[in-house]
Formats: sequence, C-alpha cells, structure tokens
Amino acid sequence: MAKSSSGSKNKGVSLAEIAQDAGVSRMTASRVLRGVDGYSDATRDKVLAVAKQLGYVPNRIAASLGSDTATSLVAIALPTLGRDLYSQILEGLESNLSSVGYQPIVGVVGYDDDTEYQWLNSALAWRPCALVVAGRTRSNAIRTLLQSVTVPVVEIWNLGRSAEKQRVSDPLRVGIDHYRAGLEMGQYLGGRYSGDIGYVGVRSGEFVLGAERLNGFTEGFGIEPQALLLNDRSSFYAGYYGAEQLLSGNPDLRVLYFLDDNMAVGGLMFCQQKGIKIPGDVAIAGFGGLDVGSVLPARLTTTNVRRLKVGKLAAENLIKRLNGEPVAVIDDVGFQLIKGETA
Repeated sequence: MAKSSSGSKNKGVSLAEIAQDAGVSRMTASRVLRGVDGYSDATRDKVLAVAKQLGYVPNRIAASLGSDTATSLVAIALPTLGRDLYSQILEGLESNLSSVGYQPIVGVVGYDDDTEYQWLNSALAWRPCALVVAGRTRSNAIRTLLQSVTVPVVEIWNLGRSAEKQRVSDPLRVGIDHYRAGLEMGQYLGGRYSGDIGYVGVRSGEFVLGAERLNGFTEGFGIEPQALLLNDRSSFYAGYYGAEQLLSGNPDLRVLYFLDDNMAVGGLMFCQQKGIKIPGDVAIAGFGGLDVGSVLPARLTTTNVRRLKVGKLAAENLIKRLNGEPVAVIDDVGFQLIKGETA
C-alpha cells in the first residue's frame, strides 16, 4: 500500500508513483485507471486504493504532462485519413495498441516535410513512448529527427528500396514493396496487351503518390505510359475525370493503370458511359484491393494488400520493441495480384 499519507493530496502525483506503491507495472496501473481489461480484481482494488490515498486525479492529459518518463501515448503521423488505404491501417494500429493500454494520438500531416516536422516536434513534447509514420522519401531534417529520438519508431505502408540497406538506427518497417507490386502488375498486363498505355495518378505539391509503384509498372510493361498526375485527392471523380482527359488526348490507349481502386472505378464508370468496352477496347487496373472493386459487375483487376494486417503488425512490433523483445526490423506483409475481369 502507499508508503505515506502525509501530503498525499499531491496534484502532481505521477502514474509511476502509483505503480510503485501498488507494486505493479506502470502499464498495469494505466490500464486500471483507464478501465481497460487485463488484470485481476485484487490488482484493480490495490491500484485504486493507492490512487485514492495519493490524491491522484484521473486526467489523461494531466497525467501525461506530469510524468517524468515516456507516457503510454503513441504518436501516429499519417498523410491522410481520406483514403481507405490509410483508414484501415489506422484501425489495425488503434485496436492492437489500445488492447494493451497504449493511447494512440493521430496527426494528419499530408505529404509536406515542414508540416510533418512541426507536428512530430509538437507530439514529442508529450513524451510519447513510440512514433508511427508513413514510409516515404523525407528531408534530411526529418530523417535525422527520426533517427535521433530515443523511443521506437516504425514506418508503415511503403517499405521503400532503402529497406534493402536497413541500419540499426533506422525505424522499423512494416508494409509492402510498392515497386515490386507495380512491376508484377506491369508484367501481367504487358503479357496480355500491346500498344500504348496510360496512368492516372495524383500529386501533392512536388510529391507524386505511388511513384515507386509507377516506376515498377513501367519496367514491368516495358514501355513508358502516358501519365496524367492530377493536383487532386484520390477519389471516384478524380479517376473519372482523369480517364476522360487521358483518353481524349490519347484515343489509342490500350491499358489504363490507376493509383488506386477508387480512381480505377471512376475511370471504369467513364468508359461505360461512353460505350468504351472493358477490356475489349481499354483494359483497366487499380491497386489496393478495396471493397468497391469486388462488388462491381465485372471484378476489378488490382493488387490486394492486407491493410489491416499492416496496422496490426506495426503495433505488435512496436509493443515487442517497447518490451525489449526480439523483433523483425523489416516485415513485408506481401500482396496478391487479383486477375479480375477488367484487364
């Protein structure tokens, strides 16, 4: 029980003090105070009794800022929540982290280095116990920041070609090789079709989304596609509009490859409205294995990625690293080429 009752009404009492006096781990104390499962009735009663005697105020923000060590917060910086790809990854992260007492805080930072750098610095002031960021090419300033922090860091979604030269100081990585995913799709379509090909994608400022996948696709097919990069977000309309623009200027295109399935479905809708036969006149392929592609009258040709698994595995690896357990430095969840009816 608590060692002292004098002066116990201390507004600055920390979670670590409660855990020490109750004879439990800091994480167990956090789980009890937040009402999370995973402890005995006796442990709960002991922690609550100590918290009451010390005058602990169960305010998560106050507890985090009053702690002299890393908190149970996990800072997650994602480029967007507007795409189904990232929302399901976040679902996997949140469910696995929360189940063992960690508290995810999420920042939407786009693809801008300055915005991400500022958010990460603000998040680090909360003393999170770990960081999660999306894998992409970054400025030296952010790369240096991620290598210098003392808490575990994991990059999700895009393993990147640099994963082949992974260093101990680099973040953990969980995701897929997007270059190889594009290469496999290019080889598949290149073996079935000849003639001109097109690509409809999106850019955010100078950053081209899915650039490595496009490079792989180009190599796999064997010719350079007519590429249309929209200054827009991925959506059905962007795919519709992109297909219209690309086919209007290049009516002989035989294959259209899209950044993701949502855009591919938009392109498919345009072609159907204009009487363009799929795949008789134009073959269409997407990426992601999103649900919308499986409920079309003709199943979409795409690359399926287990996005929920990416989030869950990233959380599992972070937890292992936090517990001092052995963990894979790089985890490739793989992908599956879906040979649908649109290509």
